[in-house]
Amino acid sequence: MFKLLRFYAIASFISIFITAALLTLFYRQVTIQWISQLAERGNLDLAQTALNAVKPELVDYLGSAAPESATPQLPPALVTRIKNLTRETSVVRLKIYDHNGLVVFSTRAEQIGTNQSSNTGFRSALNGKAATNLIYRDAFNFFDQASEAENLLQTYIPVRGMPGQPVLGVFEIYTDVNALVRDNARMLLIFLVGAEIMLALLYVVLILVVRRARNTIEAQQKIIQERTNELEKLSRRLMKSEEVQKKKIATDLHEGLAQTLSAIKANVESSRLRINADDENTKSLESIVPAIQSAIQEVRSIATELRPSSLDDLGLIPTLNWFCREFIRLHSQMQIEREIELREEEIPASLKIVIFRIIEMAFENIAQHSQTDRIVLVLRLDEEALTLEISNTPTKPSLHPDLVPDLQLRFAEMRERTTLSYGVFSVTRNQAGGVTLHAAWPGRNQEIAEQR
Repeated sequence: MFKLLRFYAIASFISIFITAALLTLFYRQVTIQWISQLAERGNLDLAQTALNAVKPELVDYLGSAAPESATPQLPPALVTRIKNLTRETSVVRLKIYDHNGLVVFSTRAEQIGTNQSSNTGFRSALNGKAATNLIYRDAFNFFDQASEAENLLQTYIPVRGMPGQPVLGVFEIYTDVNALVRDNARMLLIFLVGAEIMLALLYVVLILVVRRARNTIEAQQKIIQERTNELEKLSRRLMKSEEVQKKKIATDLHEGLAQTLSAIKANVESSRLRINADDENTKSLESIVPAIQSAIQEVRSIATELRPSSLDDLGLIPTLNWFCREFIRLHSQMQIEREIELREEEIPASLKIVIFRIIEMAFENIAQHSQTDRIVLVLRLDEEALTLEISNTPTKPSLHPDLVPDLQLRFAEMRERTTLSYGVFSVTRNQAGGVTLHAAWPGRNQEIAEQR
């Protein structure tokens, strides 16, 4: 959960940074377009007003024939009137072209007489269409090269004597929009700070929500874990109680009922010997003895199935040898290979009945669900862990694989017994097509199990 929270925090921070940058760029583009449109409309009106103030004299001058090689010289009175247009206005520069692109007047004297016919704005105005151009530069133009015309709005207006007449020249003005750019930069900074604060608050809220959710999940997981532990403890007690009950019933059957039946059988046989062989009672007693003997065998079989007495008297390994012999007797087509690589004293007492029950259930399950002729049983002490492994080799694959029960479901009870005894259980299909059961009890868990 901590890794998830850290990942979420980093991802959220990056997302907030990218979102703020995108919002800032979007706002900047919108404001640039707004400034351009606003300045263009105002500058076009300003340029037209300035042109109208000097238009008659300018039209007369541009319409008069003058040698192209001569240096253009506007009348002094006209020059004075044009220069007055830049006073107390936002117009910072002014330039006039003739119809050939020759600069006949400029507030920058070094440009007078130069040919700027390649100027895009001039060519547009020469075709009769007013043009504007804004070189916008603010704090976000990190990589742009500085220009003397930055934040200046250039407007080009064609000069005609009368509407519909040919264009005699082009009137150009440069208007300073630095004030608008500064205001826009200030608003952009306020917008950026506000967006960052809002997104940061949202980030903090999301982190708090995630932490609260984490705490809630951890509390729920703790409750679930506690209940799981309680259920495991209860299951262990039930399993232990079940084994105790089985042991008690098996002992009672073996030592009680079986002994009683044996005593009855002995009395019946003794009575039969004392009675005349031709007597009818003798024949009745003779027919009772086999029934009593059968009952004794059945009681002992039930007691053994409940819990083999050899498990407590002799130990696990002799009991496994007896169990394998009985299993082969009942399933004559099967072979059992035993690889028991440990001594009886190396097996914890608390695990003996668990291991026996797992082997018993595994063998019965394999016999029921698999057509097999060979079972391998391995029991060894490996790297301080008691390991049990059971595998089988089927004689032929299943004809209906869809009907084969799921492995996890088939061996669920064995997994539960292993887990409740502090072991690890796994079941897989082997290369031969059979199943391999693997259960292991680490040494530390054995000690815990023995203490319990």
